[in-house]
Amino acid sequence: MKNLALELIKKGNSIITSDDIYNLYPQLNANAVQAKIKRCLKNKNLKRLYKGVYVINPVFLKKNVAEESVAQVIDQKSFLSGLAALRFHDLIPETINFKTFTGTKSAKIHTENMNFEIKKVADDQLNFGIQTINMNGNNIRIADPVRAIMDILMEQKLTPKNRNQICAFFRIDEDEAETIHWENAELYSYKYRHSKLAKKIAIAMLNTGLTK
Repeated sequence: MKNLALELIKKGNSIITSDDIYNLYPQLNANAVQAKIKRCLKNKNLKRLYKGVYVINPVFLKKNVAEESVAQVIDQKSFLSGLAALRFHDLIPETINFKTFTGTKSAKIHTENMNFEIKKVADDQLNFGIQTINMNGNNIRIADPVRAIMDILMEQKLTPKNRNQICAFFRIDEDEAETIHWENAELYSYKYRHSKLAKKIAIAMLNTGLTK
């Protein structure tokens, strides 16, 4: 393994940016640093994930790098949403092999160890229905259940009639459904730029489907 990768591992880094590498060698000019990066890429000690973002070969780390952490480095405003967010909240039974993030940049990452994309949206879509949690020492942004469900239904242009129909569609059981803050749906619907579809979805979320 080349010296650059060794130094990065000693510092405890697994996800590395170009700035991290330049800071390691303040005495070198840009061409010399780029030459070090190219050698590491050629020897597969580093893998380029996105412009200016690299990961150390997991073989040397003896662990996989969390996709959530990579997405956060690529785009600090990004957050996990969709089915992967519902799985994170233990609301659906399926294992999700492809994760979807929402952020200010468009990116698709596919390696032997990670498979995800970041979908670009307007900045005003990045500040509601999101929780920040600590994952392996990193603060990760994740959509709460209501936001995650609304994102999926909005993308697929689905208009369920009531909450029961929504839970059946996602296979969310009754006990788990009671833990969801459905009352946030109306507020969130206004945040989707006054979308008529979002309003219909919110009305369905607030309608339990139970007859009186």
